[in-house]
Formats: sequence, C-alpha cells, structure tokens
Amino acid sequence: MGVYISELDIETYRGIKKLKMENLAPINIITGDNNSGKTSVLELLQSVKNPTSFRVWRNLIRNNGMNLSRGLTYYDGFYDLFDVNGDTKKIEYAVSLNGEKHVIEMQATVLHEEILESQFNKLQGLSYVRYEDDYAENIMNVSKLQMQIKDNGQIASNSAVYEGQIRYVRNESNEDSSREKNIIYISPTRHAEGTLYLNAVLETPDLYEQMLAILKDYDEDIMSINYDNSEENGRRHGVYKILSKSHKKALPLNVYGDGMKKAVLLMSAVIAAEDGVLLIDEFETAIHTSAMENTFRWILETCRKLNVQVFVTSHSKEAIDKLLKCSEQCLEEMAVYTLYKKENKTAVRRMNGRKAIEAQDNMGLELR
Repeated sequence: MGVYISELDIETYRGIKKLKMENLAPINIITGDNNSGKTSVLELLQSVKNPTSFRVWRNLIRNNGMNLSRGLTYYDGFYDLFDVNGDTKKIEYAVSLNGEKHVIEMQATVLHEEILESQFNKLQGLSYVRYEDDYAENIMNVSKLQMQIKDNGQIASNSAVYEGQIRYVRNESNEDSSREKNIIYISPTRHAEGTLYLNAVLETPDLYEQMLAILKDYDEDIMSINYDNSEENGRRHGVYKILSKSHKKALPLNVYGDGMKKAVLLMSAVIAAEDGVLLIDEFETAIHTSAMENTFRWILETCRKLNVQVFVTSHSKEAIDKLLKCSEQCLEEMAVYTLYKKENKTAVRRMNGRKAIEAQDNMGLELR
C-alpha cells in the first residue's frame, strides 16, 4: 500500500503554532516569506516516516547541514525542535495518513543529573583514561533532556540526551525500521554531499533512458551513468561516473557542476520514493532556469506514474511559475500553500494549481 498524507494539523513545532493544512494534493507547493515555517513543515512530514522513533527525530536535527562534531550536540539539536519561547517543551501535531488519523505528542523536561566524568566523556565521544588506581573520579552535574512520545494518547517511546552529548545511544524498543514509511527528504544542499539513489534508477531501464534525455540539458553529449567499484587510488567505496562524448573517459559525477548533481539527485529520489512521499526543500536550488521546465516536468509526471506524493518548498516566483506551468496533465493535481504569520500564529492560504496561475498572471497576486 502506498503512502498518502491528506491533512497536517500542527499545534506547535519550532516556530509554528496552530497551522492546519487541509486537502493536501498529490503535488504540493509550499511557499512564503523567510522564517514562515516552510522547512519546518517538511521536517514534520519527514517524521511521519516513523513518528515514535527517536532515531527518525534525530535525523531532523541534521537537516541544517551542521555536523554534530562541529559544535551542535544532540542536546542542542533536540532542544531546538521545541518552541524556544514556550514555557513547556512540547511538540504536537495530527496527521491523516492513508485515511487514518494520528495525534503525535513529544514532551521534554530539563533535568539535572550527576554522572561520572568517564560517562560524560563517553557521551562526548571521548576516551577516558585513569592514570592512577587511587584516583577519585570526578562527578559531573549535567543537564538532561528527558523526552517521551505519545501516539493517540498512548506512550510509545522514551529517550534522553545529555548536555554535550555527540553520540546517540539507540533505544532498541523504538527503533523498529520495518514500520517506517517510504518518505524521502532532500535538503537544499543534499546534492553537494554526494548522496544519490541511483541503484533504483539503474534497475529501471525505461526511466534510466528518460533520465539521460533530461540530463542532456546539463551535458548535451552525455551517454551513460555507471557505478564504478574498482579500488582505484585506494578508494574503499565505488563512485558514480558519467560517460560523455565531451571527455576522453568517464568522469565522477562530483566533478560536474551543482546543476547536474542536483538534477541526478532529484530524479533518482523520485524513483526511490515509489508509492511513498518525496519532500524537496528549495527545489530550485542549483537548477538553471533554462533547464527547469524539462527537469520539473519529468519529476512531476514520473511521480504521478510511480504514485509518489510530492511536497516542495520555494520562495522563488520564477521557479514556482515554471513548476505550475511545466505539465498540463499534472496541473489539476497541484495545490499551492502560502504560509504567513498572523497574530503569533502561522496561517495558510490554499489555491489549486489552475487558480494559482490565474491569480498570478491575471490578478498580479503574489503567491509567495
């Protein structure tokens, strides 16, 4: 059975308060001013993958691209998921998934606990060495974020993180990945990380050929993409290489420009998300305007074929316009949600795709 989200009702998450998005479509464009909550909506949708798993919530704190070993701890990351201005630390939202409603609540309490210095160092990823047998180990007083998740009022999982913690200790009781929905999130900078879903592409010949045709907008001489797992230069892992008439030999994808890498990432993610949900934050990033129409059309029409529900964010008027107009057959399945702040709450305006085009072209209405 596929995954389809028909409604998202956010009571509180980060800076969002009382946002209700109804009648979600197969293709959803989320726009609005900076800090209106676009990325936060995608984060919550990503948690629907398995909302009672702290491992899934842990992945949300990495979306900003900051490496945990470079200053951001798990304590900081989880703490920032909650409303910084709220007296109580609580996340609450309701989601209608495949016709079934789930109310998800995460509550956290800041406690203080005394632990041994060796335990504290271990949480920080450090080795602890005792140099003398009679050495009295120090006791540390550290902050602790005690968290609990409820699903429809029933306690589903518990976890805790400590101040300074950069190693995450898995709780096997809530880490059952077999229950996870096929939901894929693509951040604005994901293409620079080299993460792809090309295995799914290489196993689907017809979509592979279509993908190569679209990639000619980025390299008109492209011939193929292959996986090279030879141990070249002591390399432990294989790389994806592009064979092009423009070069004497196949070159690693990472030597190409960001546009090519972003296009390959997005198209491979579409195929990997079959019967699931694809979340793309700032979908137009790195895609040149001359290539947008063909790339966006292929993405939307292939999502339609593969039963993939799409959520994209953007604050680019030009990109939104191209997305709305790139495929007539997908237009009736599109909806535009504009987020904005109103009286300390997050409000939303919804338009179907055709109405959005009319409002933008004929009435001069700003969709963002």
